[in-house]
Amino acid sequence: MELKSLLLVIATALGLLTTNAASAAQTFPANLPTFACEIKPLTRDGLKTAKANRERFSQACLACIGDECAMRIWPAGFDDRQTLCRNTFCLPKKVKRITFSEGYNMSYRYNYRVSADGQTTILDGEYLEGEPRGVTGKKTREEHMELLKKFVERVEYEPIIIDGKAKALINLETTFEIGADYEE
Repeated sequence: MELKSLLLVIATALGLLTTNAASAAQTFPANLPTFACEIKPLTRDGLKTAKANRERFSQACLACIGDECAMRIWPAGFDDRQTLCRNTFCLPKKVKRITFSEGYNMSYRYNYRVSADGQTTILDGEYLEGEPRGVTGKKTREEHMELLKKFVERVEYEPIIIDGKAKALINLETTFEIGADYEE
């Protein structure tokens, strides 16, 4: 009988510690890892399937605090789960075409968030290729950023509703690539 009482006391203490630890973590850490998500729209059937499964897959794919959610990062070997989460939560419903008249060549990886109403905000980024340098470098970087903002404004996301509340996704990343391909 004493062993059962001791186990009950230990279980109760662990439960209280877990509750206190959960309530202490009210925000995500600043160095939260990012989840790579493409800017490739879902098909109509894909969007229907994603919306139907969001509640069901939210525990496996998302970590949420309040009205913000972060995509869970999967270790190597869990590609199927990573794809399931990507398709369910972070692919856009629509990408409006944009025509580039300039002959830019660049590859720019950026971190972004999608608000509860489906709007994208660029948080930061870095050039992978094509970083402008020299006298006109600053002006060209500004032009690239304006171009990227125009593109991001044309990407539409379906709001994520979990337990009846719209949630923002905060730890997404993708690569924006522009190449001067004059044969198209």
